[in-house]
Amino acid sequence: MKVKLPGVLMVLFVLGAAAPVFAHHGFGVEFDASKCADLTGVLTGITWENPHAYFDMDVTQPDGKVATWHLEMVTPNALKRTGSTKEVFLANIGKTIHARECPAKGGENRGAASYLALSDGLIRLVGQQVERRSDADKHF
Repeated sequence: MKVKLPGVLMVLFVLGAAAPVFAHHGFGVEFDASKCADLTGVLTGITWENPHAYFDMDVTQPDGKVATWHLEMVTPNALKRTGSTKEVFLANIGKTIHARECPAKGGENRGAASYLALSDGLIRLVGQQVERRSDADKHF
């Protein structure tokens, strides 16, 4: 059986183009937009990589225990375009921040951040805006 090179290349192209579609997830598959909440805590880390950047924050719970939250943001390039650079996050490590998050459906202190306020108080849009809140433009 003889296989023609153009046919093989076309199959590889189609499979290659479809791979990112299967690899990426929709917001509702992983996160619960009906249970979003405000968190206040200390910024403890930043992961600056594609396809999403992440930050970690330690949140003191009502019982006094500290829970570390790992929150997903948009791409580093999208953050940079709105003035939220990696250096801005690094300068805020150890400082109190406020974040709006929608939890992961697994319930393991992981979620998606929609916006946050670093120590300067400026509200930064860092994720998908999945809620339709009338008070979304107010400060924390």
